[in-house]
Amino acid sequence: MPLPPDLNKPVFALFPERADRVIRSQCVTCSEPIGEFKSAISKKEYSISGMCQTCQDSIFGAEPDWDDVEEMFE
Repeated sequence: MPLPPDLNKPVFALFPERADRVIRSQCVTCSEPIGEFKSAISKKEYSISGMCQTCQDSIFGAEPDWDDVEEMFE
């Protein structure tokens, strides 16, 4: 389980319901359980934003399959 976001950030003072979601291990965006993450980068993003993998993918786009990317340059 990744570290949760720092609840002392100003955004959580402005939106206390989001802090409540972090405490309940829910995504701050969709309120679903945070679930699993695809990579260390996604876990780090959760620690920053509190977003689950599904919401991260919808905001930032799905992470590339790095094996496919490497094949492009062979």
